[in-house]
Amino acid sequence: MNPVRSVGGRRLAHFVLAVVCGGLPLGCDGGGSGGGKGKPGAKRGRKPGPPAQAMQVHVVHLEPHDIERWYRTSGTLEAIRSAELVAVQPAIIQKIFVDEGDVVRPNQKLASLDGRELSLQADAARLELANLQAELERLESVPGDAISREEIDKQRYLVETARSSVRLSRHQAKQTVIRAPFAGTIVTRYVDEGNLASTATPLFHLAQLDVLELPLHVPEKDAATVKVGADVHVELVDGTAFTAKLERRAPVVDPLTGTVKFTMQARETPAAAAPGAFARARVLVDSREAAPSLPRDAVFKLDGKSHVFVVAEGKSVRREVTLGLEGAERIEILAGLTDGDAVVAEGSAGITEGMPLTAVDDEAEAEIAAAHSAKDAAGS
Repeated sequence: MNPVRSVGGRRLAHFVLAVVCGGLPLGCDGGGSGGGKGKPGAKRGRKPGPPAQAMQVHVVHLEPHDIERWYRTSGTLEAIRSAELVAVQPAIIQKIFVDEGDVVRPNQKLASLDGRELSLQADAARLELANLQAELERLESVPGDAISREEIDKQRYLVETARSSVRLSRHQAKQTVIRAPFAGTIVTRYVDEGNLASTATPLFHLAQLDVLELPLHVPEKDAATVKVGADVHVELVDGTAFTAKLERRAPVVDPLTGTVKFTMQARETPAAAAPGAFARARVLVDSREAAPSLPRDAVFKLDGKSHVFVVAEGKSVRREVTLGLEGAERIEILAGLTDGDAVVAEGSAGITEGMPLTAVDDEAEAEIAAAHSAKDAAGS
């Protein structure tokens, strides 16, 4: 006979009750194994857990700061003037007088070409002019109407044509000497003596290196505040820096890029500054003095609008703010905050609306750091 059933099911019921009440669910008391009632007034159900611990956050306040916004770009330095010198008349190069790195004066002789053929052509033109001039004088000396006026006019035309040929021949003969069109430095020499100088092959690259330029393409929205004559801070790859001036502004906006071209010039540059050198440049676009502002990290975007988190009554509260000038480190706040608001320094650091927060400002952090230092000193 089954012993459980022999007691009319009482043992089975007691066993089930013990299993259910072992975990103390709702409706079971915390008494002994006999299943007796609990103490009078005992609270039924689970006790509420401890309150969520508040997260400590660093807070900042609106403070007046000078804010500057710079336009930054990079490019390669250019000579203020440069030219590729070519021969006007094809000829053999007889003599080269300069080399790379030489500083030349305006109209200085750089090379000479073989101009014997052009000189002979000039001599022939002069001889023909002399003969035609003599014939004109003879016709004009004939008395009376023996020579018609038409014949004399034709001879005068031939004389003027010959005179033009002489001038052209002289000019072509002079082109066999290559001269510097302006003062500068020979950057590159492309040919050697004995080479054929053609009208398609450059002989020298001449550049004026005492003034360097760098084009700056400023966005249209910022171009209105950039003035000609403003300082431009330039830095080279080796870390050396110098200051230049904005000298020119293009009168139009590039429709493809939406920018306005400015050109800076530098007349005093370090040794590393040369045409073709890579340079970084920045020019001041706008500035504010003593503007109420916050660090950039305190402001975040939500649904296309600017917000910050403020610690109020131990919880985070999201505030929409109106921004002014945005600098590299700080942003001007025009509306949405008061001077006493404790703003979370890192607004997008996983904080949500209503989260328990404990504000720690710079002074509190300094005190905590001093206390830790004192404790470490005492322990050592």
